[in-house]
Amino acid sequence: MPFNNHFNIKRFSHLLKQDLLINKTKYGLTILGLGLITYILGYMFLKSSMVSMIKHDYAVFQNYIICFAFFMMYVGVIIGSAFPDLSDKIKTSNYLLTPGSTFEKVALQFLIRIGLFVPIALGVFWIGIRLAKASLMPEKVNYNSVEQLMDPALIPYFDYVFLITQTNGKIWDTWQILFVFFGLFSYGIYLFAGATYFKRYALAKTIIASVVILMASITFSVGLSHIFNPEETHGFNTELNEFEITNYLTSIELFMVSLSLFSWMFFLAIAYFKLKEKEV
Repeated sequence: MPFNNHFNIKRFSHLLKQDLLINKTKYGLTILGLGLITYILGYMFLKSSMVSMIKHDYAVFQNYIICFAFFMMYVGVIIGSAFPDLSDKIKTSNYLLTPGSTFEKVALQFLIRIGLFVPIALGVFWIGIRLAKASLMPEKVNYNSVEQLMDPALIPYFDYVFLITQTNGKIWDTWQILFVFFGLFSYGIYLFAGATYFKRYALAKTIIASVVILMASITFSVGLSHIFNPEETHGFNTELNEFEITNYLTSIELFMVSLSLFSWMFFLAIAYFKLKEKEV
C-alpha cells in the first residue's frame, strides 16, 4: 500500500483522534484507577511505616522510593500493553489494514503510552502520594516500651527530588541520575517493543525474556572473569578491570550510562521493523 511508505502529519492526526475517540473511556478509567490505587496503597504503606519515617530521616527516602518502584511496575504494565489489537488474529488483520504507515502506527502508540501517559501518570502519583500522606492521622504507639504520640506532620511531603537523593541528603552524581532516568526509559521501550514481538501474553513473555537475558549476561560475565582472572574470581563473584576516565567517572560507570542512554533506540527500532514485518 502506498501509505505504508511515508509519514503524513494529517493522516497521523486522524489516527490519533480516532484512537482517542474509541478508547477515551478506557484511558480515563485507567488514569482514574491509577490515582485511586496510588492513594489507597500509598496510604496503607505510609501508615504502616509512619513511625520509622518520623524517627529516621533515611526511612523517608527509602519508603517513598519503594512506593514509586511499585507505581512504576503498574506504569510498565500499561506501556507493555501497547498495540492491543496484535493479540488477536482478526483484530490484527483489521489493525494492519488501517490507513497509516508503520512509522505512524508506532509513533501513535509511543505518543499515547509514553509521550502522554507517562507524564500524566507521574503527575497522578505526585498528587496521590501527597494526598495519602495528608490523610495520615496522629496516633499513639508503643515505641521502646514507651507510649508516644506520632504526628505525621513531621513527615515531609513527597517530591521527586527524593528519588535522586542519598540517605545523607546529598544529590546523586550526574551519571547516576542519567543511568536511572534513561534506564527506566529504555526498559519502558523494551516492554513497548515486546508488544510487537510476541503475539499472545506479550507482557509476561517480555518480562520473562528480560530475566533470561539478565541471567545470561551475568553468567557470561562470570565466565569471562573465570577465564581471564581465575585467581580473583570465586563462584559468581566477578573481578572486572576498570579505570578512571574522569575524576567522577570510571569505565564501568561509563558503560552503564551508555547502555541506558542508547539501548532504547535499539528497542524502538525492533518495534518498528517487527510491525513492518507483520504488514508484509
